[in-house]
Amino acid sequence: MSVAPNLFHWHQCVSTLLDCDSDSQRVYALLRGVEQLVHGNSSMAILYHSGNAPEIVHHRLLANEQPSTQVDRYIEGAYLFDPFYRAVMDDEKQGLFFLREVAPDAFSHTEYFRKYYREANLGDEACYLVLGRNGRIASLSIGRARDLGSGRFNDQETAVLHSLTPVVENILRKWMASYETAESGQESFGKRLDSALENFGSSRLTNRECEVLHLTMRGHSIKSMAERLDASVDTVKTHRKNIYAKLDVTSQSELFYLFISALRQHSSGEPDPLLSLERQLA
Repeated sequence: MSVAPNLFHWHQCVSTLLDCDSDSQRVYALLRGVEQLVHGNSSMAILYHSGNAPEIVHHRLLANEQPSTQVDRYIEGAYLFDPFYRAVMDDEKQGLFFLREVAPDAFSHTEYFRKYYREANLGDEACYLVLGRNGRIASLSIGRARDLGSGRFNDQETAVLHSLTPVVENILRKWMASYETAESGQESFGKRLDSALENFGSSRLTNRECEVLHLTMRGHSIKSMAERLDASVDTVKTHRKNIYAKLDVTSQSELFYLFISALRQHSSGEPDPLLSLERQLA
């Protein structure tokens, strides 16, 4: 028999929301309130800017989550493989989504999943996504550790999270509308990283191989890639074999770190970040 959520904590949250002096404080109070309502224990509020680096404005990490990975490496470029970010960027999805709804079919085999879910001990994640003006995106994610029951949000908790959507979206939209950021100094950051991912490997690979490379890194299985590219499974396997040989890697994990390493050396004058990395190592 399911247990009703403790509404006392939610009523406390509503009272706090009404007393908040700023939109940022209101977002943090909301994050804590939703967390308590569904027994979440790893949460983040993130602003993605069209021209700047994303900002993890509020976060609460599990004991074994590392800020250098969950925060620093994420905003440096790993966010490009976040399935929630990809859902709103690629498909303009908005609303509440769970990891299982947006992750590609082989996502659990990716290096991103290993670092941000398995090693972090996260068993489930729910994320509210709101698309604002000027390409800005706000997200509020609630994570659940694997050692808390099954690690998955149950049906009642899922229903509660869905019922909160209008409140969460309203607060996130007001937060984005009032948020001021200086975009002049880093105007091209977000676009540069998106371009780096799009062109990664293009100096060595064919156009088709680049498509297979990007789908592989995002967590699509060979079958999924074949369906998306209208190709046979054997053809996709051949493309992936050629990619690994040309980039001198042996696994998806090595691909991930090759991209991150290339991204750190990338200059806007070279479309493929691999060229910047090769010049640095020469």
